[in-house]
Amino acid sequence: MDGAEASTEVRDAFHAGPMAQAKLTLGMQLRVRGITNAHVLSAMLDEVPRERFVIQSMADRAYEDVTLPIGLGQTISQPFIVALMSQLLEPSPGKTVLEIGTGCGYQAAILAKLFEHVYSIERHADLAETARERLRQLDCTNISVHLGDGFLGLPDLAPFDAIILTAAPRKVPNALLNQLSFGGRLVMPLELENGDQFLMRYTNSKAGLFEEKLNPVRFVPMIQGLPVKNGPQATEISRESLPIESPKVDSIL
Repeated sequence: MDGAEASTEVRDAFHAGPMAQAKLTLGMQLRVRGITNAHVLSAMLDEVPRERFVIQSMADRAYEDVTLPIGLGQTISQPFIVALMSQLLEPSPGKTVLEIGTGCGYQAAILAKLFEHVYSIERHADLAETARERLRQLDCTNISVHLGDGFLGLPDLAPFDAIILTAAPRKVPNALLNQLSFGGRLVMPLELENGDQFLMRYTNSKAGLFEEKLNPVRFVPMIQGLPVKNGPQATEISRESLPIESPKVDSIL
């Protein structure tokens, strides 16, 4: 974009109103922080209305680069993290992606613009149903929302070209790595023993499984099993979920 085009974009956004101005500001922030994938930027800024995924009282903050609550102790990640994780997956229109943690459905909607099909798992029935309806209204027909334990993945539908986690476990679930196709990438937050969280990328390559430790992040914990009636954090765990072990990896750090 040259100077004249940039000036025109700024002028048009100013006259279009506060939300257009917020999108323009967000676009600039994303580019400055290293989001270079044109398809990711288009999905974030032009194709998916983020204001439809936040609670109504916060719709005017939809394009601020902040995390916002969506209920049940869950959040919608800040736009930069959504864009970064999407870019790290190295998306392609002919590939499939598994998302762990549907939440409000925003990350899934972004991925739907970048992949052939999105399979998403949510452990909260209310969130899953609300996300399905919202995505249906937005005509996101290439997303399948499943109610289940994210630690188990969807083995019957594997392998996946990419896997993304939107909550932070303390270990990398082997079940998910086993569902990653050759050449595929798993992007996820990981909580260390000291409580710090980092964004990680694992690549299933010819030389083995490689890990990259990236940005410090803060996500809600990834909880095993499904909620039971006496509280959102109480869980019922399938024997198939256990044990959770971290894989052996060859670090490229």
